[in-house]
Amino acid sequence: MGNREAWQLDGEGLKAEVLDMVRGRHDMQSRMVHLVVEMFTRDALPDTGFRAIAQWLHRSTNLEIGECSQLVSLARLFMFEPVVAQSFHDGDIDMQKARQVAQFCQHPPKNMHTADIEKARDILLDLASKKVSDCDGSPSGHPAYRKEVWQSRRRSPRRGRFFSVTSSTPPKVCTAASA
Repeated sequence: MGNREAWQLDGEGLKAEVLDMVRGRHDMQSRMVHLVVEMFTRDALPDTGFRAIAQWLHRSTNLEIGECSQLVSLARLFMFEPVVAQSFHDGDIDMQKARQVAQFCQHPPKNMHTADIEKARDILLDLASKKVSDCDGSPSGHPAYRKEVWQSRRRSPRRGRFFSVTSSTPPKVCTAASA
């Protein structure tokens, strides 16, 4: 499959190759984050002339400095959140969700007790590991998409104002400044 061109693949082969590529990309991201963590623990930059791993990575590759900084900050978060790191490395969650969970656990709300952070981490990891297909699957299940909640809007004669078409009450006028 890997040596064939995309046009040579049937529908099933095409889908399988895309999924293989996504798995491979995650494996490479996981390995890269793991190596950056190792660079932190070994202090591998003194002989390079760079003070920060993100700067070194940016100058050594064609990655943007923002992407390098995000990668390094995720590696740093994983050093403090090994449970989240393990969930990411196992492929349960993606890089963005791992960052969000780890940041929440490192910077919880001020009124949250320390004992509750572990519970929150477990809940967040469980929710983050769910695929869209595990949930309702269609956006129409969300209350904002249901017909009885969503109402079409029509422009009023005055520019910039909207009112609800299906409402039985007089139209509520919303201006751009109040919205």
